[in-house]
Amino acid sequence: MSVRIGLGLFTGQVPPGSQRTFATEYREMLDLVRLAEAVGFDSAWVSEHHGASDGYLPSLLPMLAAFAAVTERIRLGTGIVLTPFHDPLRLAEDAAVVDQLSEGRLILGLGIGWREEEFRMFGVPMRERLARTTETIEILRRAWTGRRFSFHGRRYRYDRVKVTPPPARPGGPPIYLGGYAERAVRRAGRLADGYITDADAIEEVRPALAVFDEGAREVGKDPHALGLALLQNAFVSREGDAWEMARPGVAHQLGTYSAWDAGADTPDHDELEPIPPDDATMRRWTAAGTPAEVVRSLRPLVEAFGDRSELHLIVRLHYPGMDFETASRAVEVFAEEVAPGLKGD
Repeated sequence: MSVRIGLGLFTGQVPPGSQRTFATEYREMLDLVRLAEAVGFDSAWVSEHHGASDGYLPSLLPMLAAFAAVTERIRLGTGIVLTPFHDPLRLAEDAAVVDQLSEGRLILGLGIGWREEEFRMFGVPMRERLARTTETIEILRRAWTGRRFSFHGRRYRYDRVKVTPPPARPGGPPIYLGGYAERAVRRAGRLADGYITDADAIEEVRPALAVFDEGAREVGKDPHALGLALLQNAFVSREGDAWEMARPGVAHQLGTYSAWDAGADTPDHDELEPIPPDDATMRRWTAAGTPAEVVRSLRPLVEAFGDRSELHLIVRLHYPGMDFETASRAVEVFAEEVAPGLKGD
């Protein structure tokens, strides 16, 4: 059984009314990543959105460049880059620079996007998001060879271009793809080096992974050689009620998406008022409790998918508005008392 424990997703959100500044948020993100490496985490991951009133992190690779500067060992992942909003050559260059800064530690997670306001903001038709994403993947792989190339697709065209420097890792960073619809998951198996998804109930992840594996086999790839990254809310405390510590931040985190679905952060409703699920739903999605309770909650995921050659279990232990002391204690306790129970150490 092999599992790598990641910390994330870092989103840089500052809730309305919070006394925190973005400078404080970003500085403490770096402090938490530095701490995570020191106590034994294997990776750190960031997530992207645009035009959010709470400042949801819009620029992933600059942030990972900062992560690279304060770490030496852990992998650095995007979960995920919203591909249609990025010029493929610039994305190839930025990723290559981060990979060089980190000496080959970048994992580039990509997705097609879903929020209509973001497509309007960038002037990108939603109907083009799939073509833009699939073409970008091909362009990235060509660009990372370091050789001059031409490309003539439906959305992008380049004539005898060259991306330098090349990434530190030969062939470039591994590309993980997200997606929920069956066609998207199958496509990820065909095109990507790994699959990134929410760690929902095992009975929901397992069929999606089977479709991903089928897509890989269709193009002659060994699915078990491909990576799997599972995103999981968590919080842990030795004393006190872990759920009550995490609850306000989880409500903002999850309630943001419902608010966007309801039209928040648009020209017609230019503010964000999170609409969180009920407490029972939030608790079901968040493995919160004592170290032993969190191990019991997360261990089935490891047992179900630990046969993959590279399984990343990415746990979120820092939520919007949470102070550094609270988050750092959770990171330390998770590393000391939860991770060994998941890794079998």
